[in-house]
Amino acid sequence: MKKNIIITIIGLLALTLVACSSPKTTEQTPESSAPAEKKEITIAAASSLTKAFTEVGAAFEKAENCRVTFSFGATGSLSEQLINGAPFDVFAAADESIVAKLDKAGQLISDTIQPYAVGSLGIASLKKSNIEIKSIEDLLKPEIKKIAIANTETAPYGITAKQTLENSKLWDKIEPKLVYGKNISDTLALVTTGNVEAGFISLSLNDTETLNFTLIDSKMHEPIRQAIAVTKRTKEEEMGRKFIEFVKSKEGQEIMSKYGFKAWEE
Repeated sequence: MKKNIIITIIGLLALTLVACSSPKTTEQTPESSAPAEKKEITIAAASSLTKAFTEVGAAFEKAENCRVTFSFGATGSLSEQLINGAPFDVFAAADESIVAKLDKAGQLISDTIQPYAVGSLGIASLKKSNIEIKSIEDLLKPEIKKIAIANTETAPYGITAKQTLENSKLWDKIEPKLVYGKNISDTLALVTTGNVEAGFISLSLNDTETLNFTLIDSKMHEPIRQAIAVTKRTKEEEMGRKFIEFVKSKEGQEIMSKYGFKAWEE
């Protein structure tokens, strides 16, 4: 009897040891698997697009479940960065001619080049300064001692502002008053901080609550035609193409219009 009991106990212990040594397996469920990583694209964009593209980017992220990173700056400077190896997926310029040059240099996927907007230039001053410019000739007033302008070599809106002053026969008279920003956003900052009495900025960056703004007659300068393209350096060509399609879509153009951009055809 004792012998049978001992044998039974030994058997149970053996089964227990086998169970403990057996590998455990866990069935993977869809809920326990890691979520798919969101695709990311980096977009080089003209400073004049800061407000408009920030909103466009948020809408695009929601539509495509992706991440969009912007690098805003003067179109000419961003162009140099791209040529020197900056990892931009999409290039959105404030000047179609720079896009054409980049394409000729082999930096862009040619069939993605699209016109997407026409910009507008104006003169801004702080409302609290009580200085209001109603015409470009008002910049000659003695109380206006400093005038901000974007870089006239690399920033399309700076180039356009210079062209406007030259066409108005005012460049030589106003040049001594000029203070230069790297791009149109820098120019705006010079105005909003009170470092200058007035400045040439894009309509797209105008803040109606804090600024007086006078639109410059578009006949005074060449149209500010803006173009966009996917770069050859991109690893997200499909997503880049989708972003351009979104900018050109009804939703995208409605956002652009809200910030003062006109459709290319206008």
